[in-house]
Amino acid sequence: MEASSSTRRRTASGLTGAMFSSRRNSLITAIVAALLAGLLLFMFVQNYHKSSPAAQVNTPVFVASGYIPKGTPVSVIASGSLMSRTTVPSNHVVVGAISDPSVLKGEVAAQAIYPGQQLTAADFTTGTVTITSQLTGNQRAIAIPVDSAHGIVGFVQAGDHVDVMSDAGGGRVGAGGVLTLAQNVLVLSAPSGSGGGVGGGGSSSGNIILSVNPRQAAAFAFASDNGKVWITLRPPVGAVGSTSTQGSNGK
Repeated sequence: MEASSSTRRRTASGLTGAMFSSRRNSLITAIVAALLAGLLLFMFVQNYHKSSPAAQVNTPVFVASGYIPKGTPVSVIASGSLMSRTTVPSNHVVVGAISDPSVLKGEVAAQAIYPGQQLTAADFTTGTVTITSQLTGNQRAIAIPVDSAHGIVGFVQAGDHVDVMSDAGGGRVGAGGVLTLAQNVLVLSAPSGSGGGVGGGGSSSGNIILSVNPRQAAAFAFASDNGKVWITLRPPVGAVGSTSTQGSNGK
């Protein structure tokens, strides 16, 4: 009887020890598995960062905002809103793309450039700037004969902006006095004042060629044939003034 009880106690003790041992082994196994999983995750993240491509950097470039014909001067492209600044991923930047149009000063388009095309140094070259190449949209070129006093010959140069006045009223019936026909008109060419003026035969006269719209062209043509025309030179920046001025009769 006593032997049987002792045997049962030893058996129970053995089962309890086996259970604790099994739990301890399971816990150790779980801890090792967790450590291995953490190590594998760490290694995966490190390898992912090393193999991932570097973040793209946006780079500023200039693109054509409209069709640019061959021979168009950079000054016309800039003033005519034919280029715009944008940014593209660095791996999309075309070789030779410009980020500063000032490096192209005095150059013309070496070939036709299409809307959306990135502007590159290879797209431009030095060349003769013609009157036609400086006109876009509804712009027209008109030559106005002037003398040294009315056209400030020798002082006005291509690229300047001027106001045009006349005592002929620009074709307006009943208009009197001297009227400002147009302001901020671009000069395409002007007499040099040294005998080599555009269309001129001497140092005191010649033709000044202006970039105008069709309405202005008609008003300038009438004023040139029916009265006197004055050219007034504007400041290069910050010019202010009324759009129409009437004063004493200049005839």
